[in-house]
Amino acid sequence: MRERFDCDNLRDVQSEWLRTYVVEMMRMEKAPRTIHRKISAFRTFVKYEKRHGVMKDDPAESIALPKLSKRLPSVVPEHAMQELFEEEVFPNDWKGRRDRSFIALMYETGIRQGELISLKVDDLDTERGELCVLGKGSKERRIPLLVETTQSITDHVNERPFQSKHLFVTDAGRSLYPSFIYRRVHHYLSLVSSLRKMSPHVLRHTFATHLLNRGAELAAVKDLLGHASLSSTQVYTHQSLARLKELHEDSPLNVRSTN
Repeated sequence: MRERFDCDNLRDVQSEWLRTYVVEMMRMEKAPRTIHRKISAFRTFVKYEKRHGVMKDDPAESIALPKLSKRLPSVVPEHAMQELFEEEVFPNDWKGRRDRSFIALMYETGIRQGELISLKVDDLDTERGELCVLGKGSKERRIPLLVETTQSITDHVNERPFQSKHLFVTDAGRSLYPSFIYRRVHHYLSLVSSLRKMSPHVLRHTFATHLLNRGAELAAVKDLLGHASLSSTQVYTHQSLARLKELHEDSPLNVRSTN
């Protein structure tokens, strides 16, 4: 603002100057998210000044910004998840079996990290092979489990050296917490995958994407994830379409048609 418009006070910035600034950044091929971040910083300054009665209007209010592209969620490949549970990756003790059980549960059901933390022993219905999950907005949903997963969790609860109402506990017998789950998930996924992002939420993305890749209906995946609307679930269809394109490009039919 000083170099272009001889403005030394951010309170005096005008809308047309900000438009020029945005256009200049676009000419410099700055990423759309970078442009959004810079204008957002100025808007935060204006909000602060308005709270203190210094400014009345926001010069950035009418500024048109470049459209942000949607980022596809990170997903662990199917072969990597198979390797994780088929190889001897987890330690052969109650802690290793706990880690295997709750990571398998997150991958098999797509439950959120917070939902995992809040699970109680009574939420597991061993007879029906179902898990009762309390999601956002205190909405309850029941999710079917594989027989192996139900048995694995039951064995873990029976063999751990602590009595607890929580379905899973830390090494010290306390309830799980976010950083503990993140460390365990990141550690094990890093053994089978080279993804840059390996958080607990990646397991939720992976669950949904793998289901859709295998032909599951979008509405069914929505219910399993506990989404309020299909719009939240549709992001995973983009991942599935990208995978379909890869398979088509590698297929013998495609090779034959291009020769």
